[in-house]
Amino acid sequence: MARSYDVIVLGAGGVGSAAAYHLARRGVRVLSLDRFAPGHDRGSS
Repeated sequence: MARSYDVIVLGAGGVGSAAAYHLARRGVRVLSLDRFAPGHDRGSS
């Protein structure tokens, strides 16, 4: 696991996950964080 990142994405819902995915595909080191556990029902996207 990397200790430094190029981008930190706050919010791992639909939009945040898509952004992290596309950045990572371009070789960007991405950390994606969400305040709720995976599969929660509190998202807005």
